[in-house]
This record gives sequence, C-alpha cells and structure tokens, in this order.
Amino acid sequence: MMPLLQLCCRVWPRAVALQRCCHSLPTQNLKSIDEALVKGKLLQTEAILKQATTLYKPDEVMLCFNGGKDCTVLLDVLIRQCKDATPLRAMCVNSHEPFEEMEQFIATTLQRYSVKLQRYNGHLKLAVEQALAEQPQVRAMFLGCRRTDPGCAELTSMMPCDNGWPALMRIFPLLDWSYHDVWNYLRSRQLPYCSLYDQGYTSLGERSSTRMNPSLLAFDEQLGKLIYRPAYELKDDKLERANREDTQLVNRTRQHHQNP
Repeated sequence: MMPLLQLCCRVWPRAVALQRCCHSLPTQNLKSIDEALVKGKLLQTEAILKQATTLYKPDEVMLCFNGGKDCTVLLDVLIRQCKDATPLRAMCVNSHEPFEEMEQFIATTLQRYSVKLQRYNGHLKLAVEQALAEQPQVRAMFLGCRRTDPGCAELTSMMPCDNGWPALMRIFPLLDWSYHDVWNYLRSRQLPYCSLYDQGYTSLGERSSTRMNPSLLAFDEQLGKLIYRPAYELKDDKLERANREDTQLVNRTRQHHQNP
C-alpha cells in the first residue's frame, strides 16, 4: 500500500487545481485578527502616501503590481486613499511560467479596481525603461516591498533609483509591515486574494520553482488526511519563502527591491 504522505503528495496538486482563482474570507472567521495592529500600520502607510501626493501629481506615479499579497494590499490602500478621478497606472513584468490562478486573479483585480496595467517581458530594469519611455511624465513608483524581504533591510520609505537605473523615485508604503500585518489587512477587510494562498503557498514566483510551504502541512483529523493550511496560518514569518526553490531568488529580489 502506498504510504499516506506519498499518496497525499500525488493527489493534492490535482485537488488544488480545481479551486477558484481568488478567495475572500467569511466574516465569522475573523475573530483572531487584531484590528488595532492593522490600524497602526495603516496610519504609517497613509502618512507616506499623503507625502507622495504632495510631491507628485496623479499622472506622475505608477504602481508595480504582480498580483501578490503585498501589492494587493498596496493597491487597495491606494485606491481607498487617492480619490482622484485619474485611473491608477500600473506595470507588471510577465512571469516566464505563470500560475493560471494568478493570471486570473490579476485580470479580476484590474477589473475590480479599474486599473490600467501595462505588461512587459524581460527583466525589471528593461521593463521600467520601457514604461518610462511610453509615459515620460511618470516620476515615481509605488512598490509593495517589506523590510523583511531579501535586500530590503536598509531601505527607507522614499528612495531615488541609483546604479544606472532610470531617474525614478521609489516609494515603499508597506516597508514596515510584517507578513502577518499583510494578512490581517486582507482578512479584516475581506478582500479577494489569489486562491493559491489558501492552498499552502506563502510566496509566489515562477510555477516550476514554487511549491506549497512544507511548514503548513498538517494532519486534519476531521478529514483524516494530510492537508496544507492556508498561508495566513503560518506562525513563523521567517518561513514565508520556504516554498521557493529558485536559487536566484535572493539576487533577483534584491535587484527588484533596491532598483527601482
């Protein structure tokens, strides 16, 4: 007889493929969320956004958006705070091996928030250069990086690009948010997010190098089998990227976060 763990590992990917592309949490499951912590971090973020709006006009800023949990929070905060009628501009670097669930989530999110998204192939630096060539009035970009991300420990909330990158101000409104802050915000406001996060994925990259996080594998007594718990149940946020097998992750992420 096939061992239980081996059987679950074979069957589970087929099961998760049947899930919807996005998820929003029922109200009755929100009891454990600390709303006070969410509000505290949100005040910091709103102060950064207020400063940005005094420095840049609506058509001079752009959001870097890839559908992940962090930039989903940032997008929602931006839309809630910026009441300008000008549609928010966003850019995205296409994944070489995208998850279908993520592509579907991006599409529904753009529709939900009425965001104009321009997609580019290749490396981020080239994508930024192309975006600025098409929209030369853009002077700043919002990014959903957090200080605990690789290469982000020394960042400040607003930093100009350097090292040969285009002249652009990088704005990091979520810099001091934690992994759990992000999930508290998403869940307390019942915002849709990519359904992969409910299937044991805590960090999303290329399909071939991203796995369900082994830290979330647990035996469900009611179901009588091993399952992957949702991303928001990860206790140790240092294990957020334990499901990423990309050996170039740290170098690519450092380049992504430091410039732009």
